[in-house]
Amino acid sequence: MKTSNSTTILEMPSSWLLHYFDEAPYSKMISALPCLQEAYLCVQTEDIRKTWYQRKLKAIILVVEKHDTLLEDWACRLMMALPEAPLVIISVEKLALDEVKLLELGIQDIWSLEELSETLLSRIMHHSIIRKQVEYQTRHLAHYDSLTGIANRTLFQDRLDHSLLHARRECHVLGLLILDLDRFRVVNEHYGHDIGDLLLKQFARRLGEIVRRSDTVARLNGNNFAVLLENVVNENMISQVAEKLCKAFSEPYFIAGHEIFCSISIGIEIASRVSYDGSLLLGHAELALRQAKQDGRNDYRFFISNMSPPDMVRASLESALHHALERQELSLQYQPQIRVSNKQFIGTEVLLRWTHETLGSISPVVFIPVLEETGLINKVGEWVLASSCRQHQEWIEKGALPSDAKLSVNLSPRQFRQRDLADRIVQILDITGMKPQLLTLEITEGVLMDNLQQGIDILGRLREIGVSIAIDDFGTGYSSLAYLKDLPIDYLKIDRVFVKDIVDDKNDAAIANSIIALAHNLGMEVIAEGVEDHNVLGVLQAFGCDHYQGFFFSRPVDPEKIPGIALQLFSDESFGFTGTTHPSMMKEK
Repeated sequence: MKTSNSTTILEMPSSWLLHYFDEAPYSKMISALPCLQEAYLCVQTEDIRKTWYQRKLKAIILVVEKHDTLLEDWACRLMMALPEAPLVIISVEKLALDEVKLLELGIQDIWSLEELSETLLSRIMHHSIIRKQVEYQTRHLAHYDSLTGIANRTLFQDRLDHSLLHARRECHVLGLLILDLDRFRVVNEHYGHDIGDLLLKQFARRLGEIVRRSDTVARLNGNNFAVLLENVVNENMISQVAEKLCKAFSEPYFIAGHEIFCSISIGIEIASRVSYDGSLLLGHAELALRQAKQDGRNDYRFFISNMSPPDMVRASLESALHHALERQELSLQYQPQIRVSNKQFIGTEVLLRWTHETLGSISPVVFIPVLEETGLINKVGEWVLASSCRQHQEWIEKGALPSDAKLSVNLSPRQFRQRDLADRIVQILDITGMKPQLLTLEITEGVLMDNLQQGIDILGRLREIGVSIAIDDFGTGYSSLAYLKDLPIDYLKIDRVFVKDIVDDKNDAAIANSIIALAHNLGMEVIAEGVEDHNVLGVLQAFGCDHYQGFFFSRPVDPEKIPGIALQLFSDESFGFTGTTHPSMMKEK
């Protein structure tokens, strides 16, 4: 009868894959470790991945006779192709291996042949398998998209960097495809976000079935995906893959009883054309994607160098915005708001700022639309909401603002359509300790009118929480008065376009006066934006406007200056003090 240990020694090797990296002598290995005769010997490097999955193996032993940079590159590429596989290196002779470097690449263990016995090897392999399972599960949470299960942007960037190095060294053709689901927003609005999520999962599954298993497939954000084609024969093969993808995704999806058509557009760039520069590769592929969409969608385009300068700038902004938050390039400024009738300080409006490390300050008019298009607005918008709530609550707790001071946050169209918007807001309020009654959310008319019934439902849920609602830029959008009487709206904001010429332009004066009268008749208050001199303020006061903001009182300032402004007004006998804070991200005031 075999002992437990002998069973382990004799049976476990059959689940190992054995590969000789160089001219390592097979006979010497087998003589020292006879159990390796039971391991599956894979001679060709290109067969390792296929063999691993076909035979359902559990670990890989790599036998080496010498150490050079090729070993590190080979190990790195194997870890990319088989991230779940434990890899143990055995050197035939004692070598000066860079063990730290190899372990950082993901190697589980490194031993010389003379140090090993069968019992020790069995124990090493057993521990390596267990350790790799734990590492893989932890890494999977950090590097894979939680919805689709494919690589996320972080892992994609890591694989892109390694692939570019290898392609440059070996002079291989490397192609990047950026894919976008056409009119995915329509699917979300018509069928709901749950169906939209199921569509994304089916899309990722179908995408993985079409490309090779060695190709990297990743979800970059929202309905934006990437495919990294390595070691392709020529550029014509990349075109064939793109054609195959477009054809495959012209077929319908069948989800929850619905037949849904959702084609794709693809932008392509070749690594050698950009001198293997990762940022340029991504930027050019995104530009080509935009061109494919402009040309009618459901097609692919390679990057061409004669694209317009505005498109080139736009692509660069998209790439930079992906890193702006993590690089702490985004910040908030606050602009005071004042009550017209008695000049009381009623709070501030917070504005999103972006200071690029090389381009300097970039206007919100330029970068906010890019955030919206790419879907980054959800992440950035949540950061603005959380940061401003935290700051507002800190001011209140320190007595810098009164306890009834309010905070108003401008929601973008994408944010407003999030199915879990109310839950996200409640979570932020809970974390920051801020009362819901102190929060006002701003949306534009256009956001509501895109889907009025959905807007009514969302506003109703938000009002249940206890927050207030404001319509921003009133009069510049749809200006449909029918919805006003039925919606839970607390404030109307008059856009600066109707305010700046109110003294000299009788039409602007008439519009502003009408908006103020309408709002008051419906039980709402009015805030005028862009007040720059006392004459404009005088007209607004005559019309009965409730509140204003603009350069006449103060430009947007850094957060540390707000308590001083509030204290100055509070200490003046002619001024009062209440409080409202309003983080608008969308425009200059």
